[in-house]
Amino acid sequence: MSRCKDAPDGFECPFRHNCPHLDTMSTTWVMEVYHDAQKLRDQVDALERRVEELEQALLERDAKIAQLRLEHQKHFKPNVKPVPIKVTARRRGAPVGHPGWRRREPDHIDNVITLPAPDVCPHCECTDLGPCAELHEHVQEDIVLVPRTRVTKYVHHQCICPRCRRAVYRTGEGELRGCDIGPVTRAVATHLRYDLQIPYRKVQYILKNLFGMPLVPATAMNFDRKATALGRPLFEELRIMLQSSDVAYADETTWREDGQGTYLWFGGNEQIAVYQIADRSGASAVKLLGEDYGGTLVTDDYSSYNAVGAKDRQTCWNHIRTKAKEVVRQIELTDPPIVAPRSIEFCQTLRRFAVEMCALGRKQRSGKLSLAKAKAMIPALKKRLKRFGSEPLEHEAAETLRKRVMVKDWDKLFTFLRVKGVEPTNNLSERSVRFLVIMRKICFGTRSAAGSESHGVLPSLLQTAHRQGTDVIKFLVTLLTQPAAAAKAALFSGKS
Repeated sequence: MSRCKDAPDGFECPFRHNCPHLDTMSTTWVMEVYHDAQKLRDQVDALERRVEELEQALLERDAKIAQLRLEHQKHFKPNVKPVPIKVTARRRGAPVGHPGWRRREPDHIDNVITLPAPDVCPHCECTDLGPCAELHEHVQEDIVLVPRTRVTKYVHHQCICPRCRRAVYRTGEGELRGCDIGPVTRAVATHLRYDLQIPYRKVQYILKNLFGMPLVPATAMNFDRKATALGRPLFEELRIMLQSSDVAYADETTWREDGQGTYLWFGGNEQIAVYQIADRSGASAVKLLGEDYGGTLVTDDYSSYNAVGAKDRQTCWNHIRTKAKEVVRQIELTDPPIVAPRSIEFCQTLRRFAVEMCALGRKQRSGKLSLAKAKAMIPALKKRLKRFGSEPLEHEAAETLRKRVMVKDWDKLFTFLRVKGVEPTNNLSERSVRFLVIMRKICFGTRSAAGSESHGVLPSLLQTAHRQGTDVIKFLVTLLTQPAAAAKAALFSGKS
């Protein structure tokens, strides 16, 4: 006989308040207790989930504290919160009531150069020039690299241009038209600023006390602006040369423009150097290196370089070695102590492996390891890496490093062993941005877009001149006094 699924309408169990199957307990009371127990069970489950979340938060907090302790030890910064200083903004320029500054007249003339009248008008290239009895005199003061200045007076014979209806004259050798300060002074000031990282006020002090050439800091800054304008076409050519090079090293560091955070980028190799100040995006990397870079790009682990689309990539083994050392130190600084033996063993083994890769790079540079032998070593090295890096790790930071090496950067680890001229580290970029890091500590960044452009163009030209074996002062004088083609020839006139 089948049982009914539902009770008939109006049915009431006679044992509702005294059920024999429940040890004579009331079914209504049992259901109430059951529902209360279900609610309590849900509350217990929620509290257990909350405890798990708090335990995970504590673990993350301990890891973060260990990381902060590591950063504190690495940078030697005091663990004191700085007191904010309220600075009252004022308008730019000299204070109100500050007396104007005018160049003093030279008290001697060392050399007088007399130039004949020009044959062609320098403004419109007219050749039908008429005579002019008036002489144009131009006194220019410049530096001789002894503790005195040399003042040159240019006496120009002039002609009248019928098309321009003005008197015209030709420019003498080493003469900057309309400028009281000559090109050598300007070149030395730019050299002191961007090669030696000397502030403008100390540049003023050196020029005044060493060479007897008085000027104000704003004048030295104006020298850099004029040199930037003249060197901008050559800077763009350097960028194109970088984008077509076989090997490029790239790195970036923080910079501040008018108090706002931005980044200083470097791209270059042993022959050229290109700097730019821009945001830290893939578009900035593409602007520096091009969208489809056809050579081998050596960088750290920053993801914006993926937008470049380089043909080959080499990740920096020195960064991997440093990161492995930091992870071990972070585990040791965690309080309360944690047990992560496999993570420590992996990081220590990876660190020794990275040191070995750097040693292979030195052997390649010295000629002790040929390219053919280096290529033959790659399968065995990959096998060794898989042997100790295949298993997941219990520590989060160590596991992140393991995934980076075994998955993310797997095809970028041994490019230096199969491509000639590629280094296993990004040390060239680190050294290249070092002098601008020092300048950042001195000047605290730039105040305007024009200043940021100068900090991109001039360091690019000067560092390229150093790598080409070119005399920097002579190159700057050529840049200020000669056409762009002559400046390019002077830049690449060194041994490289």
